[in-house]
Amino acid sequence: MPAVSASAHDPRRALKGVGFKLFSVLCLMAMAASVKALGGAVPPGQIVFFRGLVSMAVIAGLAWRMGGIRLLTTRNWRAHAARSLAGSFSMFCWFVSLTMIPLAEMSAISFTVPLFVTLLALLFLGERIHAYRWTALAVGFAGVLVIVGPDLLASGSAALGKGMGLLAAVFAAFALMFLRRMSGSEHALTITFYFFVTSSALALLTLPFWPWPMPTAEQWLLLGVTGIFGVLGQLAMTWSYHYAEASLIAPLDYLNLLVATVIGFYVFGEVPHASTWVGAPLVIAAGAIILWREYRRLPRNARAQAAASFQR
Repeated sequence: MPAVSASAHDPRRALKGVGFKLFSVLCLMAMAASVKALGGAVPPGQIVFFRGLVSMAVIAGLAWRMGGIRLLTTRNWRAHAARSLAGSFSMFCWFVSLTMIPLAEMSAISFTVPLFVTLLALLFLGERIHAYRWTALAVGFAGVLVIVGPDLLASGSAALGKGMGLLAAVFAAFALMFLRRMSGSEHALTITFYFFVTSSALALLTLPFWPWPMPTAEQWLLLGVTGIFGVLGQLAMTWSYHYAEASLIAPLDYLNLLVATVIGFYVFGEVPHASTWVGAPLVIAAGAIILWREYRRLPRNARAQAAASFQR
């Protein structure tokens, strides 16, 4: 992905970056709503497979226009395998969770990813965690316990759904940790392409254990919407960081909760549990503190590079 231009502070570019980000939020939430609408009628493996097919076709077309298919060649197979496997497991868990709990609750749980990234950096990268990050972690995981605690102590689909949501966040944190090591040497299209190759291959492996039914016309439409809006959302998010700095774009992620609540209520008749409204602000605040402090610690000449980072 190209670096942020020196004129990224231009209000017109910033406005364009915000526009791309808002579009990505709507697209990714439309994808999530489509997955939820498919429910248990279409297995998660089948959804992941068709989303991957659509995304690979779009990315291959973009690579061809931007410099030829050579953009998709790589020798860094181990790094791609690690990142793609973690991302694929995250997507599987996310799709399963979406069929079991309200959209707003899944959105709130997804905000735990920065918390898990911080813990993984401590455990595997040896990074030091200062007092402000320990405080943010404590506040954030307190919010997690408020959101998922009541259901995890019980049984049923809500408990499984929230558990799968947390697993999705953990695997997403692993994917982002691996991505840190790759973003400086691999093109964003290359990283994304092999992620979808891996996820589609893994989806095929589920076929003997979870047979795929022939979709109805409505289900074919929803599968198409899942693939198209998924890849459009990712590309729009990438371009939002091209036009505007991360400090402006990243906080817009929290609009996901608002959009998820509106769609969940008007489309699926969902009303998030009271625990979500209590715990979500704690998780959001903790993640925002971590992201803001990490960004502020960067030298000024490194912030543009951070703003150009491709995010999952």
